[in-house]
Amino acid sequence: MHEIRALLDRFWITREDNKDLYFEVKRALPQYQRFVNEQLGWNLIVNESVIKLEKVPPRSMAWMGIQSFQEPMDYCLLCALLLFLSDLDDGEQFLLSALTQSLEALTDGIYPVDWTRFPHRKSLVRVLNYAQQMGMLLVYDGVSEDFRNDQDKEVLYENTGLSRHFPVHFGRDILHCQSAGDFEAFSWEGEESNRGRRRSQRVYRQLALAPALYWSEENRSDYDYVKNQRQWVNRHLDDAIGGELQVHKNGAFFVLSEDDRFGLYYPRDLALSDAALLLCGQLREQILAGVYPRSEDDTVSMTRREFQYEVARCRGAFAAGWGKRLRELSPDALCQELLEFMAGWMLLERREDRLILCPAIGKWTGRYPSDFCEQGDTHNGEALEDA
Repeated sequence: MHEIRALLDRFWITREDNKDLYFEVKRALPQYQRFVNEQLGWNLIVNESVIKLEKVPPRSMAWMGIQSFQEPMDYCLLCALLLFLSDLDDGEQFLLSALTQSLEALTDGIYPVDWTRFPHRKSLVRVLNYAQQMGMLLVYDGVSEDFRNDQDKEVLYENTGLSRHFPVHFGRDILHCQSAGDFEAFSWEGEESNRGRRRSQRVYRQLALAPALYWSEENRSDYDYVKNQRQWVNRHLDDAIGGELQVHKNGAFFVLSEDDRFGLYYPRDLALSDAALLLCGQLREQILAGVYPRSEDDTVSMTRREFQYEVARCRGAFAAGWGKRLRELSPDALCQELLEFMAGWMLLERREDRLILCPAIGKWTGRYPSDFCEQGDTHNGEALEDA
């Protein structure tokens, strides 16, 4: 269980950076390889330098991106960097000037770069820092950050060879893919004889990676599978990861036990997480009171103005228990942070000028102790601050 969690929690495990964990996960391979191959259907790379579980989700979500990247150019330059490194030998050194010349040629006609422009240099620095953080590059002389302010700055790098394991191996032609939706379609495509297996793997992937699996007309077959195979799905996930499958009429959730913590989890020990839980509890009360009517699929549609009103009510009632940063945010800024946070945890969706509250709004709720008003805050007299 510990080993599969380590693979789910990390992009990869390298022998160079974490030797003990590398060998621990490698030795335990027989214990989890069948679950990875049959239930999840993911590729598992194991060699003398790295162990990587290629976690391909059935549906892309914003939090699955590289959090330090800010622009589409960042991803384009990362792809070009991977192509550049693929032509180098392991341990081969190169200069930043050689890299920038190569990147210009590789991106020409696709996403042209101009190193005289500060935003383009800044984008490359983000990519280089990420590559260093992932262990694909080593810096021997110089500082990547200096390139941001001076395009003539030189840095000496070494290729570690890990970059060849960075891209996902889809096992089929992807040249026709033009969007995230095209890649998502892979979990639906295939011969009729393989449809059942693909559906099963799609369900396990969603429950292993995401906070929820909601039912819809598009994935009605997924609902039927979970309902009919609930006992086996729960058993396989519990044996491999540890937790409990909770199935409701509008969705399924794989919930870790209270003492378990790995990867991203909700709620977290952050003031923003507290605020989201409190807001969910308040919204649940309003929905049960009929203020916001539910649709047949148990979702609730509301305007942004109505959401802002509910956030203001929540802030007025509970802000004394929040950290200084949240208390001092403007109403618009607080609403935006809560929207981003709650959307990432599948609590709501943004659709044009309206917000759709998902069923998990009524599942993940929070409240302060009954004596909150007397004490003025929680957490042993100390308000939470976001890290």
